[in-house]
Amino acid sequence: MQNKRRTATFYIAIINVLIVVINVVLGGGNRFWIFLSGGGYAKGYGQATLTLVMEQGQWWRLLTCGYVHMGIIHLLGNMAALEIVGVKLEKRIGPLKYMLLYHVGTVLTAFLCCLIFPEGWMVGASLGIFVLIGMMCVLLFKEKRKISDVFSRYDKRYLVFYLIVGNLIGIGTVVAHLIGLVIGLLLGFVGIRCIREKEK
Repeated sequence: MQNKRRTATFYIAIINVLIVVINVVLGGGNRFWIFLSGGGYAKGYGQATLTLVMEQGQWWRLLTCGYVHMGIIHLLGNMAALEIVGVKLEKRIGPLKYMLLYHVGTVLTAFLCCLIFPEGWMVGASLGIFVLIGMMCVLLFKEKRKISDVFSRYDKRYLVFYLIVGNLIGIGTVVAHLIGLVIGLLLGFVGIRCIREKEK
């Protein structure tokens, strides 16, 4: 039996899961509540806020916030969407460029969200996942392909569910996701160039 090569998407997911596990183990509050709804040390050390990023110079939070989740449901919802979109996009543009674009998109999205919501805080992989969705939209449009050519029926249903339910949390979440989507649309043109270079 041939061993399957681990994807960059797999490693992103593993880091997300490990941070949730470490957060629950370390505590910083009621462990069961942290497991269900987040909080604890990971949120405190990983979230991005305008004050922490701009005034205190903790720029690394623009990246770490994309790996912190508010509980197990938040994590599982995001990891399923990451698997569906990420693996397909990674195969097209290559793992290194995919990783770079995913993280650049996450940082830009978090930064703009901090500026728009100076009193708010950013956490969750959806900052980067919506970037990936935007990139995928550009690639499908450019290649004149239908969604059904790329995604299975289950994948399409889950993505519709993800797009709807993920935006029911509040206006801040809707705006953050829209920013990620727009950044993804812009980075999609970089993705097209990556594909052309890969195909040469």
